Amino acid sequence: MLGVVLILLILLGFGLTYKRWEGQAPRIMFDRNFQALGHSPRLNLTVEDPETGLRHVMIRLRQQAQDVVLADESFDRSAAKSKSYDVGKLIADKYKPDSGPATLSVEADDYAFRNFARGNRSDLHKDFAFHLQPPRLEVLSGQHYINQGGSECVVYRVSEDAESSGVQVGEHFFPGYPVPGGGDKNLRFALFALEYDLPADTPMKVVARDAAGNEATAEFWHKVFPKKFRSRDLPLEDSFVAKVVPEIMAHTHEIKDQGDPVKNFVEINSHLRKLNHETIAKLAQQSPGQFLWNGAFVQLSNSKVESYFADRRTYVYNGKPVDQQDHVGFDLSVVQHAPIEAANDGKVVVADYFGIYGNAVLIDHGAGLISLYGHMSSIDVKPGQMVKKKEILGKSGATGLAAGDHLHFGLFLHGVPVNPTEWWDEKWIKDHVLDRLESLNAS
Repeated sequence: MLGVVLILLILLGFGLTYKRWEGQAPRIMFDRNFQALGHSPRLNLTVEDPETGLRHVMIRLRQQAQDVVLADESFDRSAAKSKSYDVGKLIADKYKPDSGPATLSVEADDYAFRNFARGNRSDLHKDFAFHLQPPRLEVLSGQHYINQGGSECVVYRVSEDAESSGVQVGEHFFPGYPVPGGGDKNLRFALFALEYDLPADTPMKVVARDAAGNEATAEFWHKVFPKKFRSRDLPLEDSFVAKVVPEIMAHTHEIKDQGDPVKNFVEINSHLRKLNHETIAKLAQQSPGQFLWNGAFVQLSNSKVESYFADRRTYVYNGKPVDQQDHVGFDLSVVQHAPIEAANDGKVVVADYFGIYGNAVLIDHGAGLISLYGHMSSIDVKPGQMVKKKEILGKSGATGLAAGDHLHFGLFLHGVPVNPTEWWDEKWIKDHVLDRLESLNAS
């Protein structure tokens, strides 16, 4: 009987603690693969053990005769299933590196009963090198005149160790690309924009980064011309809300029913608008690094301008403002179901129902420049199709947030809306973009 009781107790004890006999060691994960780190490295580390929890984590840095403990933490049982570390900051705070090879070591134990209750253990050793010299960077283009809400082009040279480069304007980054036809493989150009609602003194600089995270910056001469855009009130009628809200919500899963038509309109006009523009910015990340367009862009033939770029609209319902949004394009009208032309050569990246813009076509013109054609009644092109300037994309309509038949035409540079009037101007394109690139190729 004593033996039976003992066996039952053992089985009971195992039943109550079997989860702590698990054999899964803690997982150690850097947020990226790296071969080199710089002066201010961007590197994060996550250590996790979702089974029994972390017992102890140690992070060490070894270089030559130096052995530095960056972190040494013990945890209460099951108190920490996961722990994140900013390794770059730990290095910056605790060590002054030298150029050359180094090793990061991470040890982690959990609270399992394995290994005589010492737990499961993980060890990770990552060999890399400290590279401490930033890339070389030289701006070659001279004077840059940019309108608020407008575009510009800067040309520069980077050293071969530069992994990425471009122009930083406030919070917006505009990547650079190899200069087309250039004999110097280190020449770069970047189209950039000053968003219409950013102040004229917004900082602008050319930036180059290497694989180790070292960064070089260069100022460039520029002059900003401030612009004043229109503001107006738009009365929000029940008939308009009843027309647009059900249609858009039937095509859109991101918008939740607020239980009120006007609240639904505001959610569409604000939140869905933001999501649409975020999608355009993501599409620009896949844009090829060369121009697909040819010459000046064209305004829709025989069209009349109904609304201008960057109009600020306050929507008023029953005498009270309910929303305010900016109209980042041109509303162009001709006749009902007018043929819609491509503004320039490019690749169709969207040909579908597209949120507030209804039936829409988006064309990638290369180097992050995307044109948008909204509110169409029908679409005659498909994603992936290459189109030529003035090729018919479909017909105008009143889908999406449109009160009547017209075309909403917009231009976006890496997701930032820009004024199309510059790109409709052949002289502006020649002076601000083409001549700069051709002069470098000639030299």
